Amino acid sequence: MKILHITRWDRGGAYIAALSLHNGLRQNGLDSKILKLDCFSADADTIQFNLKKPGILKRISNKLREKLIRREFKAYKNSRPRGLDLFSDVRTVFEISKHSLVKEADVINLHWIGQMIDYPEFFKHTINKPIVMTLHDMHLFTGGCAYSGACLKYQTGCGDCPQLGSKNPNDLSRKIFKIKQKAYRNHNIHVVSPSNWIESCAKKSPLFSNFKIKTCHYDMHTDIFIKHDKRYVRDLLGLPQDKIIILFGADYSVERKGLQYLVQSLMLLRKKIHSQQVLLATFGPEQSVLFEAIKDKAFPIHALGYIKSRQLLSQIYSAADIFVIPSLEESFGQTCMEAMSCGTPVIGFNVGGIPEMIIPGKTGLLVETRDSAELAQGIGWMIDHPQESARAAENARRLMEEKHVFPIQAKGYIKIYEEILRK
Repeated sequence: MKILHITRWDRGGAYIAALSLHNGLRQNGLDSKILKLDCFSADADTIQFNLKKPGILKRISNKLREKLIRREFKAYKNSRPRGLDLFSDVRTVFEISKHSLVKEADVINLHWIGQMIDYPEFFKHTINKPIVMTLHDMHLFTGGCAYSGACLKYQTGCGDCPQLGSKNPNDLSRKIFKIKQKAYRNHNIHVVSPSNWIESCAKKSPLFSNFKIKTCHYDMHTDIFIKHDKRYVRDLLGLPQDKIIILFGADYSVERKGLQYLVQSLMLLRKKIHSQQVLLATFGPEQSVLFEAIKDKAFPIHALGYIKSRQLLSQIYSAADIFVIPSLEESFGQTCMEAMSCGTPVIGFNVGGIPEMIIPGKTGLLVETRDSAELAQGIGWMIDHPQESARAAENARRLMEEKHVFPIQAKGYIKIYEEILRK
């Protein structure tokens, strides 16, 4: 069985999950490959998309098409609110369907494909191929947004898009929705969700009304994300031994990651705990956004930057006393899983797929979404009750070993692939 995974780039939570699935399939004897557009690292069996250079007429046609696509999106440049995830179009100049790996594949598994796949071209030329869509976010069943926030217009065909700052019922989001609707029609598509939450959202979209949707949780490399000796890794990372370390890691420029609520909660916490007792350790891109948001407002910061090494990331989680995930929407929560696997107590908002991992009082703490006061209270409780927090962390590690250990995700997908091919 030849499985081809298609994804835009090789970074971020969606790629980590796709790579884990790919490696799990390989371990189970399947011929699995990853085709990507943007390449930031060299992983085994992953190939960067690179067709032969087109002729002069095709190059002119591509440039004109790119200009048209950019012009349509540029119309919303001044109206689109800041701090949002990517809004992805469905039109590109990349003819992915012509790639030899696409032609050879028995099953094509689509992951995060925004700005990579030209939907009309790709789905027209893969009509004879069974396709699996993995929902790392919502973009495959909306009019372009990765997460819809409070907007439910994806349930009725989009338009008047708040993420475009639009009041037009026939705006770009509506156009993209219609293109997807036409592209998906009469196709053998099966949808896989990493959480019950995003499955419930997907079922409400007209785009997926005729497709079977199944939840298959991500897995975790519990042999990599392990609990290290705290004193040792703190020395290794240059972190102080005598402070309570609160850890947070995300793309701070995206409002959905909840930085503002973390800052507010830490400011409230500072009224009860002296600033010299606590250190906020962080990892991820856009450090300048973080410093601007938290500068002189709460506790000292130790920024560790963007971390590529999973082994190093495991040590960072182990060095912390508490990991906070204040996301407002999350398909499942890769960082939450990683922290739990490392035996670090986790607190987060009761939203998205996070409650499917954090069982309040057993594997961590959940608080009301957007409630900074309750988040501060929860962090304070974890600081004041280290033994109870440690027990929750042990339970969290056990949960990862029992229900999310690698390659359990691959085994679930193999059943789906086999069922598709049988039919």
